[in-house]
Amino acid sequence: MNENVNDTTKVLPLQINYIPEFISKMAEEEFNDSPENRRKGLEELKELLNEDKMTKGIEFEDDFLLVYLLHNKFNADGALAGIRHLLNLRINHSYLFRSIPFDFTTIPAAQFITVLPYRRSDGSVTVLLEFGKIYLDDISFETFKQLAFIVYQQLLRDPVTQVAGFNAIQDYSNTGIRHIRYCTLQNLFLLHHVALDCLPARYLEVHCINGNFLLSTMFTLFKPFMSEKIRKMFHFHSSPDELLNYFPAEVLPVQYGGTLSDYYMADWLKKANKQHEDLTVKGQKNIFP
Repeated sequence: MNENVNDTTKVLPLQINYIPEFISKMAEEEFNDSPENRRKGLEELKELLNEDKMTKGIEFEDDFLLVYLLHNKFNADGALAGIRHLLNLRINHSYLFRSIPFDFTTIPAAQFITVLPYRRSDGSVTVLLEFGKIYLDDISFETFKQLAFIVYQQLLRDPVTQVAGFNAIQDYSNTGIRHIRYCTLQNLFLLHHVALDCLPARYLEVHCINGNFLLSTMFTLFKPFMSEKIRKMFHFHSSPDELLNYFPAEVLPVQYGGTLSDYYMADWLKKANKQHEDLTVKGQKNIFP
């Protein structure tokens, strides 16, 4: 639980364009970040990349390499494994690396995912997923997967988010039979693979609200394959108001007891989709120095 949930003076906006001192300290203490480790880590990782058949000859962006090094506490072998997973994902699911060629922000079914406009006091961002909004007659399943990938991939270009990490709120209200047929082991394994093997993301908490048989089915299917660490991330709430035990009211939409009446970040999502066009095999630079 966040100890500062009632301390609204420490709520941060999503886009802050600087690295707070406590984030730099967190990076040093929890991820072994230092100028020397960055220099050595890049040298070692680039050597490994040049020796690997899959990555040899690719001139990766330093920022892209550093986020994998940071995620692996500057273990170059771990960083190489993550990069290889991402490159294999590009081969097997190339659509994830393409931007969406229409304005999805005007389609209600595509508004199931958004990043919320304020960070928690620990600097972490929160992604809201309202699965009941999804009607796959209105958007394709491919677009559904693209949207989720774009949000997380582009958020990971922020140095604060790289360190502070992610929370997720998953709302299962208005979900039903139309969703259950997509909850196959194949799709759940893909989700697991992308989230944990391919993306260098720090996941803090997953809050599930308005649960029903869809949530129960998904969790039952996938629980045997979850590590104990992943299981502990999940929080199941009997009422959305319980989210206030973990988030300041300023972070949450009004339907969850918060104060946000306008929380869908259409402009941010459009920009992220546009920037996703530049996601080449070399990776991308951070969104600010």
